[in-house]
Amino acid sequence: MSNRKIFFILMIFLFALAAVFFLIVNPFGERKESKIFHVGLLQMASTVNANIEGFKAGMEELGYEEGINILYDYKNAEGDMDLTKKYAKEIVAKNPDLIFTNTSPATQAIKDETASKNIPVVFSMVADPVGAGFVASIQSSGNNLCGTSCAYIDIAPKRLEFLKEAFPGIKKVLVFYRPEDKSGAPATEAIKKAGQKLGIKIIDKPISNSDEIKSVLEALAPGDVDALMDPADSMVTANVDSLVMASRRLKIPLIMMSDLEAEKGATITYGVDYSDLGKQSAYIADKILKGAEPAEIPIEMPRKFRIVMNLKVASEIGLEISDDAIIRASRKID
Repeated sequence: MSNRKIFFILMIFLFALAAVFFLIVNPFGERKESKIFHVGLLQMASTVNANIEGFKAGMEELGYEEGINILYDYKNAEGDMDLTKKYAKEIVAKNPDLIFTNTSPATQAIKDETASKNIPVVFSMVADPVGAGFVASIQSSGNNLCGTSCAYIDIAPKRLEFLKEAFPGIKKVLVFYRPEDKSGAPATEAIKKAGQKLGIKIIDKPISNSDEIKSVLEALAPGDVDALMDPADSMVTANVDSLVMASRRLKIPLIMMSDLEAEKGATITYGVDYSDLGKQSAYIADKILKGAEPAEIPIEMPRKFRIVMNLKVASEIGLEISDDAIIRASRKID
């Protein structure tokens, strides 16, 4: 082999080696530090933890690894409205790339704080985003918010109907709500209208804090009411332990919304799949972090609903759930 050929082969080898080395060290042609996204998380109570967990799981599925390319600033107000507003200020002050909220009170607090700022907000667990004034329409928010609705006002009558199906003998149902709550108040009105059709008297009790809920529950005597119902008011939901205690003491059913509440002792829960709604919201967040404007993204409705029955608690307090209702359960706790 001539020296010229040897030189030519050697040069090709060196060029190939250099190319491989370049791709290993700098695979995309220009060395850049990957962006780390900062996302604020604000929720009203631990009863909606599954929604936050679903959101984070959805983000991970989309390639956002906590501690690697995304950092979360998580705040939980545990049913305290003043704390919700305080946490909203703290999250917004850090100027995150995006804020995820769940429940109407948390969303309202963040909306107020971001009114003059260009921080995108993705909400979840909001019963009526248009009626609450969070967005201009389902098609376009017209502002920095978008997200997923839990549709609890729409399904409020169905929840009462199911309670009646499960316990045909009920005649009086106690419902707590806050008049200013953008979910609980309108849902209570829908429940009252449904009660008239079903022959059920709805005893609606306006409250402003947890102490008022506990006071009313402690004063109840057997026979005063036949069932307790959470209309989807986040403050009421945060008092699940007090509601469960009253349900057990009075030996009456309690209907709430999520798996966690059933695990804590609610007789029946009927509501959206919190985790799935969180994942649904993650896909919206991904679009925004990739450059989409919140106003360009329509509000989404829930994909899944769940009915959970705590048959163990029902048996312990002497309640019999109809067979037709049991058949419809997504999950049974024995």
